[in-house]
Amino acid sequence: MKITRQLRLDALAADGTVPIQLTITWEGNRLRVGTGAVVKPEHWDEKQHQVKVLKGTPHETINPRLNRAAEAASNAQAAATRQGRRLPKEELKAAVEAALSLEPVAEAAPAPTEAIGFDALFRRWIPEHSRRPRTGTGKALSAKAVAGLEATRARFAQYAQARGLPLRFEGLDLAFYQDFRTYFLDELGQSLNTFGKHIDRLKSFLAWVEDELDLPVHRHYRKFVAPRQRGRVDALTEDELRRIAALNFRDAATRARLLELRGQVRAQDNRREEWSAERWMEHVELSRDKLLECCYTGLRISDANRAAWKHVNGQMLVLEGSAKNGVTVYIPFYDDDLFTPVALANRYEHRSPHDLLVPDCYRANEFLRVVQQLCGITRLKLTTKIGRKTFVTLKLYQGVSARLIMQATGHQTEEAFNHYVGIDQLRLLEEFMRKSARRRAA
Repeated sequence: MKITRQLRLDALAADGTVPIQLTITWEGNRLRVGTGAVVKPEHWDEKQHQVKVLKGTPHETINPRLNRAAEAASNAQAAATRQGRRLPKEELKAAVEAALSLEPVAEAAPAPTEAIGFDALFRRWIPEHSRRPRTGTGKALSAKAVAGLEATRARFAQYAQARGLPLRFEGLDLAFYQDFRTYFLDELGQSLNTFGKHIDRLKSFLAWVEDELDLPVHRHYRKFVAPRQRGRVDALTEDELRRIAALNFRDAATRARLLELRGQVRAQDNRREEWSAERWMEHVELSRDKLLECCYTGLRISDANRAAWKHVNGQMLVLEGSAKNGVTVYIPFYDDDLFTPVALANRYEHRSPHDLLVPDCYRANEFLRVVQQLCGITRLKLTTKIGRKTFVTLKLYQGVSARLIMQATGHQTEEAFNHYVGIDQLRLLEEFMRKSARRRAA
């Protein structure tokens, strides 16, 4: 699902304001929803797709509303996916409009601060925290990061409702921490890493309550641990990446195998694709190329879907404002023996909407299952997310320093970067043996 926000410049009002519109694309569908919010064009941040966080702009009321709508759309899609069905346009529209109709939370406290509850203060904290310049970039939080804060607030509200008790700052002790951990991990079955993110955000919020509002907070909150669990990192090996890139979709044997796989998919899928066989095969090839773009550049799929020729400067791809953390990334844009981003993009030059390096590919991960069967790869599941991890892993094996790779991926800490490093066991063994042989010879 892709959610964008744009101004209806064709509907300029007499007071100089224009309506804000949401455009949502998913599973080949498109929905445009009027948000009911208006803003002056000069107050709109084109990069962040939100009202500029400046004094005199209505960012405090409009941005949270837009974030709620985006979160509602994502939740509706996730719920439909879990139930194994397609999300109808009417259902999505109803979810988004319901989120937009919620009354925004006023930031001016009508009563003494001490009388305001946990949830109300959390709502007040989010916009304040969001507009503070981030260390390193000096920019405000991205829309995705703000949505994460909203998700944490909602999760603690759900916890309070489930327990039937209001959250009180003086009661947030280690017993609360253990009970919330039990609720989140055992009762809801959520992941340890997501639990850690919620705890990190909670601690930041409580520090603000204590330092900025001078309210008493139980001192145990400083001992709350935000755990991180590093699982196995799935990244393609050199051989697997070459096998995927070498697929020839014009080869007669490959096309015959594709038609066979299409028959299997149609037999298993109740949706019954309306595409012709030729168009279906073209989309499988596009999904392969979208994966290669992520492998060759290290871009997240959200950023790969906006990377265009206008971002290419000589042998460098410079993309400002990455979707997750808003940093600018500097990616090598030249071909070598393994990474061939230029040759890949040249195949689509002047044929891609908005002059993208590789066109947007809807349901890419679904079609990558077909690519996986074509290549005979069974060790892991092909997804676009693997592309970023493959870029990091294979660039390290090429001898590029971690610090340089981090400039290409936008990682700001080595801890975060290390979560993307996979292991090519054969290559690792070869490197150990090569270095050992060199040492014996010396």
